[in-house]
Amino acid sequence: MAVPSEVKILERCHISPPPDSIIPPISLPLTFLDIPWLFYPSYQTLFFFQKPSQKTTMATVIIHLKQSLSITLNRFYPLAGKISLPLSPEEPHIVYTKGDSVSVTIGETNGSIGYFCGDHAKSVANIYSLLPQLPSPSMSRDTHLGGFVPIMGVQITVFGDSGYSVGVTVQHAACDERTFDQFMKCWALVCKSFLKKDCFSGFKSTPWFDRSVILDNDLLKTVFLKQWWNSLSYFKDSHEERDHKMVKSTFALSSLDINMIKNHILKKCKMINEDPPLHLSPYVSACSYIWICLIKVQETLNFEGGPLYLGFNAGGITRLGYDIPSNYFGNCIAFGRCEVLESELVGEDGVVYAARSVGKEIKRLDKDVLGGGDRWICDWDELNIRVLGSPKVDSYGMDFGWGKVEKVEKMSSDKHGRVNVISLSGCKNLKGGIEIGVVLSMDQMSAFTSVFNNGLLELES
Repeated sequence: MAVPSEVKILERCHISPPPDSIIPPISLPLTFLDIPWLFYPSYQTLFFFQKPSQKTTMATVIIHLKQSLSITLNRFYPLAGKISLPLSPEEPHIVYTKGDSVSVTIGETNGSIGYFCGDHAKSVANIYSLLPQLPSPSMSRDTHLGGFVPIMGVQITVFGDSGYSVGVTVQHAACDERTFDQFMKCWALVCKSFLKKDCFSGFKSTPWFDRSVILDNDLLKTVFLKQWWNSLSYFKDSHEERDHKMVKSTFALSSLDINMIKNHILKKCKMINEDPPLHLSPYVSACSYIWICLIKVQETLNFEGGPLYLGFNAGGITRLGYDIPSNYFGNCIAFGRCEVLESELVGEDGVVYAARSVGKEIKRLDKDVLGGGDRWICDWDELNIRVLGSPKVDSYGMDFGWGKVEKVEKMSSDKHGRVNVISLSGCKNLKGGIEIGVVLSMDQMSAFTSVFNNGLLELES
């Protein structure tokens, strides 16, 4: 398998909604669910596709991807806009005016796409070379003038004759993974319909842009805006701080693996005369197992026996207690944070403590999703592990018209460089399974792989 080579940039262009689009200028205020994400880097997703049939050239693929992106932006036009970051007392907001566009980079590499489609350890630097870079909100705010940041960027990279990738970077303050998934599926459907010369009608849901559906009864927006205005522009840009010695690997838990973990937790609870976790879903089981595996690898970091924290995003569409359209454009997620003593996690019953904490936090969020919301930003600064994504978002059925996606990579950086970020998603080849992306140093990844695999073997015995 060919080692990835340097990406050569062939073209930089800008894609706007079609010229005849009737889109009035808009200004969408950021809600209290958007503002916390100003403190964090954008999230990035890579989609890898095998080469189309011999009848289709890569030049044709690029042309159709550009044309269909333009048509899709006619519906999701805020993604072509910017986030305005004025100084106090003005509030951040999304702005779009006619002529705004998405920056699209076309690249080429002689490397094999097979390298990226595997689950083995891959250089993080190689992955990031396939992704467009956007300035972070914290780096774009001038101390005297405020600033603007583009919301989205796209990079299409051709792998010689072996395939292509589509990399997308989005400012998280503009939308969550749910909205992004709707955009990507719409783009794929538009492209596929365009190829078949069908009238585009399959994606009937139009994004809901009215921000008044988000009710701020706890006045959290005031709290978050104050924190944003008072913060200094000291955050490093995530692209500059990345450790290029890091690697990313993909691990999978089948539905059988997840049931084994669940049964192991229940058995352990019975043995130590403890009540089972309040909530023991596949998500809880997977997070608990991964948490334990990571802690075992990191014992040498010397956390001094204090509490360790795992954070995750919790969907708000069904938890806020009032109706929100499923096609709402923006963030509708809350923060969950689990706390367990290091001594408990590294002990024989660590997975029980982990599952109890994660399950308890999910049940708390079910009852009061905004409880403790005023501490979200400072709480997330204390995380040791952050979970991105959800197994409920499955991108492996995505097809632009030349075949389904072969591999999906979700990337995000921590501004302090000290938090392990893991990603969860639906599994391509295992129905009911969960795919886990982990970023570590090469030495730690070797240790993690051993702990992960041996742990499952022990559960089977």
